[in-house]
Amino acid sequence: MRYYVKIKKIIRVLLLAALFGITYSLFFTVYENIRVNNVISNFVERANDTPSEVVELNLVSRGTYIRKYFEVPRETLNEKDGKNVFMDDEKTNIGQFGDFFVTPQSPFPTVFGFHQFMSYYYGGHAAIKSGEDELLEATGFPDFGNESLLGIIFSKGYKGHGYSPVATSTDNYWMEPSTIHHYYNNFYRTRYMGLRAVNPFIETDNSEELYNDYLEAAVNGAKQKIEDEALYNFLFFLNMRRKYYCTDFVSRTFEEAFEKVVNNKLDYVSKGYAKKLNDDGFITSVNDLILSRDTYLTFYVEINEEEYLGETKIVENIYYLEDVEVI
Repeated sequence: MRYYVKIKKIIRVLLLAALFGITYSLFFTVYENIRVNNVISNFVERANDTPSEVVELNLVSRGTYIRKYFEVPRETLNEKDGKNVFMDDEKTNIGQFGDFFVTPQSPFPTVFGFHQFMSYYYGGHAAIKSGEDELLEATGFPDFGNESLLGIIFSKGYKGHGYSPVATSTDNYWMEPSTIHHYYNNFYRTRYMGLRAVNPFIETDNSEELYNDYLEAAVNGAKQKIEDEALYNFLFFLNMRRKYYCTDFVSRTFEEAFEKVVNNKLDYVSKGYAKKLNDDGFITSVNDLILSRDTYLTFYVEINEEEYLGETKIVENIYYLEDVEVI
């Protein structure tokens, strides 16, 4: 009888601990989402009311859509970085070398419940831009016909493991609609943004050169993980030595670059949660990347149906830090 009472007490304590954890997680996530919405709202509200450019583009198999560009004045020291948001004058190639893209929307918009949970708690995806049309990312789904999810989970992650969900390089698919990335009709996502790592050398004499070294170290580190066939981490917070999920891939890659370039720890390898580009220092989410003191927003894209010249059109609104004259 005494043993039974002890078991009941243990179960009660465990249930209370679980309830507390769930409640704390919910309130903290609500708080994070409020902060992220404020970051985005403040950025959009700073934009000029009149678009700098309006263009009509073809939407795959669906007629046309409208793209509007809105300039956002540069106000903070970080934003006055001397770097444009677009790589081309036509503003079709968004993001610079070392920037990274994030979206709060999950890739499962038709899976009710899971889509809302994933989008609100963790976000949808993140990727590092490494060239004019190249992204580096950790993503993938197992080939369930030939691969075991448990096999991937229990793999040590050494190169040559033979599994397909690995870090990879891809074409930049975020801005152009297509029939391949059709999670949201022909668009990859209807809400996404660009982030840039804060320059840790901003007050030094050779700031620009050192900052470029930092970004190059981050991109090269990401490419090395791809070369090493780093597995996707389906456990997220366990077995992190050679495995990454998308936002974790970004934060730990930049942390390693920071330690190597700033602190001269040339052999530094991140083995757990990143402290850089990770607001709460725990499981890195999209919100953590946005809210981190080590990043700042460079653009925000939102796609909606709007009235345009008397018609209901799909409109892609792009809010971006105003152009600067690059010397």
